[in-house]
Amino acid sequence: MYTTIPNNTYRYSRGTSIATPMVSGIAALIRSHYPKLKASQVKKILMNSGISYNIDVEMTVEDDTKIMVPFSDLSKSGKIVNSSPNL
Repeated sequence: MYTTIPNNTYRYSRGTSIATPMVSGIAALIRSHYPKLKASQVKKILMNSGISYNIDVEMTVEDDTKIMVPFSDLSKSGKIVNSSPNL
């Protein structure tokens, strides 16, 4: 994913470098709309409302070779976070 960085530029980012701020931002949106929710409730919403994709993704292993693995093997929920207003 391309993301903004200082000095009005963009760069490619992946993994937790982009996932953490994206999920944190969506959690903040949920909490701003439903301020009485507990953190565990927000987590449950995030985990249950994701979108499942039956795809293989490229992963680099210890010897720097690349292999294809199911996304569901790399994600606890097997889903991608969803910020749709229809949650």
